[in-house]
Amino acid sequence: MGTTALRASLSAWKKRVLQQHRTNRETGVFSSTWLKKFACSTAFVLFAPLGWIAQQENEVNQFQAELAKKLLAIETFQAKFSQIALTKDGETELSQSGRLLFDRSGKFLWEVTQPFEQYILVNEDTMRVFDPDLEQLTISAFESESQASFAGLILTSSTEILDDFDIEFEDNQYTLLPNKQGQDFARLKIIFENDTLDVIEILDHFDTVNRFKFTSVETNKPIASEQFELDIPEDTEIVDQRPKPHDEDIDQDD
Repeated sequence: MGTTALRASLSAWKKRVLQQHRTNRETGVFSSTWLKKFACSTAFVLFAPLGWIAQQENEVNQFQAELAKKLLAIETFQAKFSQIALTKDGETELSQSGRLLFDRSGKFLWEVTQPFEQYILVNEDTMRVFDPDLEQLTISAFESESQASFAGLILTSSTEILDDFDIEFEDNQYTLLPNKQGQDFARLKIIFENDTLDVIEILDHFDTVNRFKFTSVETNKPIASEQFELDIPEDTEIVDQRPKPHDEDIDQDD
């Protein structure tokens, strides 16, 4: 195979892999929807003692308050991460690593360093995704108050987003189960170690578990604003997916 053909083949392969990474990203940390919660049996709901049900509701409210307190206590966060995606057969579908920075003022940087570079930057109401290998920058709107995702959970200053979940707790592990229809995820686990964010685990529609492990964690230490900037080459393709004013006018007319 000639040099030109080899480069073209490698480029096509990398684009396929990066596209798969983007798909995993969109159905992972930043997905805004969740799988419908499995309903309790009618018999259980009809015949369970009312006192027991009230106790369970009180426990859920308690867990929600505790989780909200832990999350809101994190003003800034810096850590390295490693991610693996495991299929229902136990096979590793994806493995990548990098670092995460966020500031509750509305800034979030997810930087993938291996196997390929990728940068996901949220700055208040805008999300930018830069793929150096694809020479492409994608810009879209981001609303933390309504973004029912891990990113939304840690960036919002409101705890109302937790109302979208039933919450269970065991051994420093909070399990969030969606309680609305039409959602993409079955389960989100948030695991703490000595009140420090340790592991995030997301189960999707296809029984694939995305597990994010954090190391070298630093919380509530100042992060320079320059850390939340991207160095974009001039020849980068820019894809702006934010709603245009004209599009919003059309929606309002409808």
